[in-house]
Amino acid sequence: MTHSPQENRQGQHPDRAISNKDEDRYGFTHIATELARAIQGIGREGSAVIGIEGAWGTGKTSLLNLLRTALAEQQEKQTFVLTVSPWLDGSDTPLVASLLLPVAAIIAEEEERRLSPGERAELKEKKALTRTARTLMDYTRATARNLTPVAKIAALIPGAPDVSNALNAVAESSWLKEKEKTTADMRTEIARKIEELDLSFIVLLDDLDRLEPAQAVEVIRLVKSVADFPRFRYLLCYDKAVLSQAISQGLGVADGSLYLQKIIQIAFALPRLESFALRQQFHDAAIELYQTVNDFPPEKGILADLTAVANIYGATLKTPREVQTVLNALRFRYAGMRDYVYFPDLCFLQLLRTTNPGLYDWVEEYLSEWNVVQAEDGQVSDEEQKALVGSLEHHLKRYFPAAAHSAYMLGQWVPGIFGGLTEYPVKLFARTGPQESAMQTAGKRLSSQVYWRYYFAFSAPQNILSPQIFDQLFTLASQPQKQQELAECLLGYIQSKNLSSRTWFEHILTQLTSPLIEARTSAECRGLLQFFCNNGDIMVERYRQDNEWFALQDLDTYSVADRLIQRMLREDVASTMKFLIAQLQSGKAWYWCAEYVRHLLWQHGIVGDRTGHQLEEWMERSNVVILQQTMGKRLKSPTITDQLPAFALLNWYIWAWRDISGAPVVRKWVKSQVKEDDAFLNLLLLLRYYGTSSAQGYYQALPLADMTEFLGDIKTVTNRIESIKQAGRFPERVKQVEQSIRRSR
Repeated sequence: MTHSPQENRQGQHPDRAISNKDEDRYGFTHIATELARAIQGIGREGSAVIGIEGAWGTGKTSLLNLLRTALAEQQEKQTFVLTVSPWLDGSDTPLVASLLLPVAAIIAEEEERRLSPGERAELKEKKALTRTARTLMDYTRATARNLTPVAKIAALIPGAPDVSNALNAVAESSWLKEKEKTTADMRTEIARKIEELDLSFIVLLDDLDRLEPAQAVEVIRLVKSVADFPRFRYLLCYDKAVLSQAISQGLGVADGSLYLQKIIQIAFALPRLESFALRQQFHDAAIELYQTVNDFPPEKGILADLTAVANIYGATLKTPREVQTVLNALRFRYAGMRDYVYFPDLCFLQLLRTTNPGLYDWVEEYLSEWNVVQAEDGQVSDEEQKALVGSLEHHLKRYFPAAAHSAYMLGQWVPGIFGGLTEYPVKLFARTGPQESAMQTAGKRLSSQVYWRYYFAFSAPQNILSPQIFDQLFTLASQPQKQQELAECLLGYIQSKNLSSRTWFEHILTQLTSPLIEARTSAECRGLLQFFCNNGDIMVERYRQDNEWFALQDLDTYSVADRLIQRMLREDVASTMKFLIAQLQSGKAWYWCAEYVRHLLWQHGIVGDRTGHQLEEWMERSNVVILQQTMGKRLKSPTITDQLPAFALLNWYIWAWRDISGAPVVRKWVKSQVKEDDAFLNLLLLLRYYGTSSAQGYYQALPLADMTEFLGDIKTVTNRIESIKQAGRFPERVKQVEQSIRRSR
C-alpha cells in the first residue's frame, strides 16, 4: 500500500529515534555492530556495567535501537536482551520490578522446561510458580522500595509472570513476617540458579539523564547492589553532565561525576558527529521537503541560497536532534505558508531558532523596529541602536569562531545590517533603496516589509498591505467603467495607520515600485494613471482637511506616474501620447496635472537649472514639449483662471504655471487681478509660503524678491502696501502682509 506525501507527513513522529539501519544517516549502524561485538567479547559468563555517554540529542537511543538489532543478529545461546526504561515506567512502578519480574518469567520458563511432564502438570494445576521464580518474586518484594503489591506490579510489566493466582493465598500484610530468608540469601540463591541454568542477560537502560535525582540513585542501587548478579551485562545510556548532577543531588555528594566512575566499569563516549554530516543531512532533507510540498525541485537560485544557509548556519548544528528539530519546524510551517515566504530564508530563521534562540529573538525584535523605520512610521534613538548592537554582538559570540559569528554574514539575510568586519563597526537600520526593496518584496524575502512578519506569525505586518490589495487595485484600474470604484477605494486609504504618521495611501505609493509596475499590463497602468489625472486634486484636499500646511510635493505621486508612463511607452508610444494629451485636456485634477507637467519639464531640462547627471531624460524631449503646450493651452482657459483668486494652493501653482506657460502669461494675469487694493492684498496673502523654525514654529512668509517677474520690483509693491496702510484701509490684512514680508528676510 502506498501513501501520498501528505499522508506520510501526517504519519511522521517528529522526535522518534531511528529503529533500523535503513533510517541511519550518521553511521550509527557500524558503531552498533562493533559495540555488540565488544559486549559479547566480555563473554556470557562475565558481568559489567557499560556506560554509553553522549549529550542530549546526540543519538543515544538510536544507537541503542541499532545495538539491540546487532545483538539479535549476533545472538548468543541462552542470552536474553532486556530493555528497561525507568523514565517511561513512571514513579508507580519500582525499577527493581521493571527488571526482575521479566527475569523471573525467563527463569520460570527455563525451569519449567526442565521439569518432567508430570511435574509441569502438577505446577500448572496448582497455578504455582517455580521455586526460583518465587524466590525472585520474594526478592523483588523485599527490595522494591515502593510497597505496591507484587501482583499489581507484575500486571503492568510486559514479560512478567502472571502471579495473581499464585499469590492469592498469601496475605500481603503477613508476607514479611513469614519470610525466613534474608535478601542476601535470596540474592545468592538467584545468582547460583542463573549460573546453573546457564543463562546470561544483557540489560539496556536508556534515558537515565531524564530521571529525577531520587530515580537516578535507584538506578545506581539496582545495577551495583540489588541486581548485581553474575552474567548480567548492563548498558546505561546517559548524558554524563546531567546524570552526575542528579547523583550529586540525590546522594548529597560533592562530585557526582567521580561517584559515577565507581559504578561505570567501561565508558564509551558517543563520537561527535562531523558538522559536515549534520549540515549535509539538513541540506538534503530540506530539498526533499521543498519538493514534497511544491511537487517540483527548487530552482537554481533557491538551491544556491539553501546551500549557502546550510554551509554557514547549518555548520552550527551539533546533534542529530538539532537537525531533526529544525526539520520538524520547517515541516510544520512551510506547507501552510509557502505562498508568503522564501524557503531558504525560512530555513535560515529556523536554524537560528534551534542553534541560537537568543539571536532568533534578536532578529525578530530588530525586524519589528526596522520595519517601522523603513516605512517612515518612526525612528530608533541612538541609545536604542547602541543597545541593539551590544545585544547582537553578545548573541553572535555563541557561534565563534564559525563564519556564522560574523555580523556581516548575518547582514546577508537580515536587512539594514552593515559592517561587522575587523575595521568596520556594526551599523543597524541602513535604509533599503526602492529598487532593492521592490526586489525583496517580489521574492517574498525576510527582508521585505510586506512579508517579514509571515516568518514569525503566519500573518502580514499590521502596517503593511498585503499583495492581494494591489491585485485588486490593478484589476479595478484595468476596467474603465470602474474608475469611480477605483477612486473611492484609493481615496478611502487616506486614513491614519494607527500610531503611524503616514496613511495607507502613502504606503500604497511606496509599494508601487518599478518591479511591481513592470509586471502589470498597459491597461492597468493607464487606469491607475487616470486616477491621478481625475482625482489628484481631491486627494490633496483630503490631506489638507487634516493639515492645511500639506503640499502635493509631500506625496510621491510624480515618480509613480513616471513609472506608469514608462511601462506604457515601452508597449506603444503613440497610444500612450494620445492618452496623456487627452488626460491633460480634460482630466478633472487640473492642478495635479499642471504640477506633474512641471515635474517632467524639470526632469528633462526644458526649464529649471538642472544639468548633466541631475537630469532624468526618459521621454522624448519633443513629446514632453507637446505635453507642455497641451497643458499651457488649458491653463489659460477662464474655467481655471477664474478659480485662481480663491485657490488656496496658488503659492505652489503659480510656479508650475510660469514654467509651463511662461512668466509673461502669469504677469498679465496678475496685472489684471491687482487693480483693486482689496484684490491686491488677497493675492499677496495667497502667495505666501509655509515655513517652520525652532524659534517661531509654523509661520507664513512672502518672498517678494522671488516674485518680481510677476509682481514687479519690490519697491513698487511695498510703496503700494504703505499707501493702503496710510489710507487706513484693510488694516488687518495689511498687518498680515507686512508681517509675512518681514518673516521672509
